Amino acid sequence: MRRGPSCGRGAEAGAHELSDILAGQAADERLLAEVYDLEHDDFTEDVVFYREWASRQPGDVVDLGCGSGRLFRSFLDGGARRILGIDGSAALLERARARVAGDPALNRAHAEGRIELELGDVVTVARPERFSLAVLAGVVSHLDGPSAGRRALAAARDLLAPGGALIVDVVGPGGLPTRDLPLSVDWDRTMDGRRVVRSSRIERRLAPDGLRVRYETLTDLEEADGTIARLSARFRLWYPSPAALFSLASEAELEVEATFGSYDLDPLDEVSDRCIAVMRRATATPGRG
Repeated sequence: MRRGPSCGRGAEAGAHELSDILAGQAADERLLAEVYDLEHDDFTEDVVFYREWASRQPGDVVDLGCGSGRLFRSFLDGGARRILGIDGSAALLERARARVAGDPALNRAHAEGRIELELGDVVTVARPERFSLAVLAGVVSHLDGPSAGRRALAAARDLLAPGGALIVDVVGPGGLPTRDLPLSVDWDRTMDGRRVVRSSRIERRLAPDGLRVRYETLTDLEEADGTIARLSARFRLWYPSPAALFSLASEAELEVEATFGSYDLDPLDEVSDRCIAVMRRATATPGRG
């Protein structure tokens, strides 16, 4: 398991929306969003994977729980006609707008009306248009258990055009922590000339619906005068087993077409770091509308 929440939504008790990873935190959301980008922008293992899927599913793409838009360029390079990014965090969407403005190709697509950002909850999202590709990357684990997960899958299903595909991407069995992890330093980096040190702690609990994790972070930002600003955040994470995820997909009237254990398309097994499922609308059966 990577010591840090993947690109998804969800927060400790008190969150305003299930899809907002930063809601309910005591720290400045804008600063947390900046640190979020510092942590996640170096992750590039999935760039080619999502570019190729945008190419395989030509048309419009909806990125559910888009965060700061890290995958937008992959979709665009894959030939996406239009990209809709939906997230529950206004601070992360502000970062996404800055990303789009700073990338010539994304900025041009935005000026052409081909990129849209929307503040919304992935569990309850509803749009009139339909998409050839929908993506839930690192999102399901940040929802509050099976009920919310099933609703998010059903909402994504309703956004699919005929022949459309939904990609659900979560941490795999081999990437999960096998024990509690004490507070320790994850990384030490520089942001706008300031030293940033991230530490975290993990407490795990096995449950019938999967692995429940309490994840706490402390981020120290060193100012030019030597003073240190400390940001703290707490998250509840839920990791369904592949079998549990596929069961939820069935309940949401989705069929699992393919599974992968990595972005290199390795088979999914008990040691896979990722659990990636390609889903489509379930074929209608007699008695079902």
